[in-house]
Amino acid sequence: MPDALSAGSVLMDLMRVVVTLLPAMTANTFAPFFGGGMPVDFGKARKDGRRYLGDGKTWRGLFGGVSGAALLGISLFLVLHITGVSSIEDSLWGPFPINLLLLILLPIGSLFGDMLGSFIKRALNRPRGKKTPLLDQWDYIIGTIIFILPFYPWWYDTFIAENAWIASLLFLAVAFLAHTVANWIGYWIGVKKEPW
Repeated sequence: MPDALSAGSVLMDLMRVVVTLLPAMTANTFAPFFGGGMPVDFGKARKDGRRYLGDGKTWRGLFGGVSGAALLGISLFLVLHITGVSSIEDSLWGPFPINLLLLILLPIGSLFGDMLGSFIKRALNRPRGKKTPLLDQWDYIIGTIIFILPFYPWWYDTFIAENAWIASLLFLAVAFLAHTVANWIGYWIGVKKEPW
């Protein structure tokens, strides 16, 4: 097996992808801790009475989720700089100042994807909390991708170029597992009403 495709190389790429996307992966975990209050859709509904998003998506949850995940990302960014793994000028999230912008856009994209998923579920007349396979697990990934696409070639170099695409595919399995575990934990400690 060529060195570029060694298990160690793929594992390192996978760790890099996970750390890079951690602000996106954790936004939906932070949001329930800050939730409650005014819904993002302001309680408005379609003509047939179906809500656009529902009471589960609130402004406090949105700002809290983005803030918590962005602070986590900035902390990682600083730790990697202090330990010499990467520099502020050339980090996992690209060059300065784009890296700081991305550390904020990753959780925004994640929660945008989550709200898009809720919008689609309400449009399909799925009751709030009803399990919707695939959409429940992948909506935040879709939103994240939408928000990082404009930052070419950063996203391409990070997730596609050379053999990074292999780690990116493996990441989808890791993200699915992490999302499932995080939701169960949230359910057990009482910040989520459903374990998905």
